[in-house]
Amino acid sequence: MSDHGQEWHIASLVVRHRPEAAGAVAATAAGTNGLDLQLQDTTCSVLLQEGDGTRGLMSSIELLQAVPGVLTVNLVYHHVESRSEIDAVPGQIHQECTG
Repeated sequence: MSDHGQEWHIASLVVRHRPEAAGAVAATAAGTNGLDLQLQDTTCSVLLQEGDGTRGLMSSIELLQAVPGVLTVNLVYHHVESRSEIDAVPGQIHQECTG
């Protein structure tokens, strides 16, 4: 287990759903911290989950699975970055831009 807040998790989810569930999937994403709807068509949605641990990721998966009309929720990508690496990026960009 990682220390809470020391890592940043980025994951993509593909949700297969019935056409009538598309609105509920979008509403679930809009109402869930760290979960963003990236693409959606009639029966498939792609979502991005970002957060400081796997607990939020698993919670989002469970919320999506509970939406009536959702057939599958698949984790297709999961990347973990250390918080120190992410926090260093703005400083690196500033240094590169200012010479």
